Amino acid sequence: MTLPQALAELGLIDEYEFIVHPRLAGHGPTLFARRSRRVNLKPLSRREFGSGAVAVRYGPKRQPTPGTAA
Repeated sequence: MTLPQALAELGLIDEYEFIVHPRLAGHGPTLFARRSRRVNLKPLSRREFGSGAVAVRYGPKRQPTPGTAA
């Protein structure tokens, strides 16, 4: 397990940023293949580049703690 995978598994990542390039490779590693549970994400921002690449930032959708305001 890599350090980023361990941090994600413990819920210690506040933000994910992905840069998507407009080409298909057809192979490659899966970023979070070993996760034991899903993480629901909410979009934070999006930026398009002239090359066609798109940078997207996501944050985890945290469940409200019972007894607190949402």
